[in-house]
Amino acid sequence: MTKIQGRKKNKYCMLEDDKVCDNCLECNTCDLDPGKICDNCAKCIDTDIDYKVIEIDDIIIEKDLKRKLAIVDKKKTEKNKNHGQNET
Repeated sequence: MTKIQGRKKNKYCMLEDDKVCDNCLECNTCDLDPGKICDNCAKCIDTDIDYKVIEIDDIIIEKDLKRKLAIVDKKKTEKNKNHGQNET
C-alpha cells in the first residue's frame, strides 16, 4: 500500500484495470523467458530493424503523480457514491 495525504491507498495493478496490486510481479516478467524477472537487458526489442522505438506512455514526476492519484481517488469516490445511489 502507498500512503498519500496521511491515508493508506491501495496500489493498483499495471496490467489489469481495477485490480489491487498483490505483488505477483507479472508486470516485471521477462517477455522472452517467463521464468525470469526483467533486468532491462533489451533482448526483447527487435534487432533486425534499422532503428528501435520504445513507446513512452507517460513520464511520472512525484508531484504530478500525487496530483493524478488525488484525481483518480476523487473519481473513484464519486463513482462509488453514484453506484450506491443507483442501487437504492
